[in-house]
Amino acid sequence: EEQFNRFQKRPGACLVIDGESLSICTDNFARQFIEVACNCPSVVCCRCAPTQKALIVRLLKLYAKKRCAAIGDGGNDVAMIQAA
Repeated sequence: EEQFNRFQKRPGACLVIDGESLSICTDNFARQFIEVACNCPSVVCCRCAPTQKALIVRLLKLYAKKRCAAIGDGGNDVAMIQAA
């Protein structure tokens, strides 16, 4: 949680996170992660499982009350697109 607070104090910082780190964040700090992500000018989630892509969309809709457009180019993006 301290890391989230420190990151939020850096205006204009972009968030780049891999699948393993994303799991830790969503399992333990879902709301804080979404708050931080929504305040960033850009967020890149790389090396994520299809279920993680769908989870991010669901968390954005739940906590941030945002409308989501999910765009994918392969079969591993189906869950994310359906969640949106």
